[in-house]
Amino acid sequence: MKQANIIVLAGQSNAVGVGYVKYLSKYFSEDRVKRLLEGFENIKISYISHDIQNDGFQKTTIRCTEETKETFGPELGIAEYLNEVHPGEEFFIIKCAFGGSDMHNGWRSPSSGVSYREELTAEPQKALVDPSYQFPGWCYNTLYKLLRKNFSELISEGYAPVVQGFCWMQGEADSAPPHAEPYMYRYDCLLNDVKASFAPYFERCAFVDAGISQVWVDYEQMNAAKQAYALSNGHGFVDTVGAGFTTSREPEEAPDIYHYDADATLNLGRMFAKAVIAGKDSIQ
Repeated sequence: MKQANIIVLAGQSNAVGVGYVKYLSKYFSEDRVKRLLEGFENIKISYISHDIQNDGFQKTTIRCTEETKETFGPELGIAEYLNEVHPGEEFFIIKCAFGGSDMHNGWRSPSSGVSYREELTAEPQKALVDPSYQFPGWCYNTLYKLLRKNFSELISEGYAPVVQGFCWMQGEADSAPPHAEPYMYRYDCLLNDVKASFAPYFERCAFVDAGISQVWVDYEQMNAAKQAYALSNGHGFVDTVGAGFTTSREPEEAPDIYHYDADATLNLGRMFAKAVIAGKDSIQ
């Protein structure tokens, strides 16, 4: 059975990606932009991204982001870097990201506690029978279902799924009190629940978190907590502030200061992929 090397990308809007395609030529050569726009046939993506999703795996390219925007996300940088390091080799990206989503509700996993917004749960009737039932958040539910679906599809096509990396770009919605303090506990629960649910596929996974940008409330405390958690657990960490990622240039007519510019979005993906590979002896 052929191995399917998988990288999971999850989080909120900077995981969705708001890198505008039209600005790529400001930062990169004509040949490189052409290659990015062509996409990567050998690196397939399955995604549920903000308000759109595809059916199965397709080549990784632009517009795996939002229905009404000509944009791209970190997946494009992940694909570009993987293709450079492992030219022509096959990879699969599974992306699940929603703009504005939070850890305290949307991404809350089963072991982290009961939701205070039970109207969003998928099994409201169970609360009437079992008051202690713990509801996972809708984002976590969606990720769980997407992983289960994609793993099953790959197996049916003769692949053995192996998750090589789990890349997390989230925390902006939780940086302010009161949700910042329990954030790392909830993140730890999310990772443990994913690993427990899909144990055979996550045995070789490198986990990589990313810091949030300077425009968010108490970003320094959030990033310090993220980095400390990564260090103590042997995970990777992408220092977006140290890398100089900007949010102030695009769109030119009215800059969107909450989302990374095109060059930063691409480089976020590249740093994710680089950290995944660095966290492993090899990808085989």
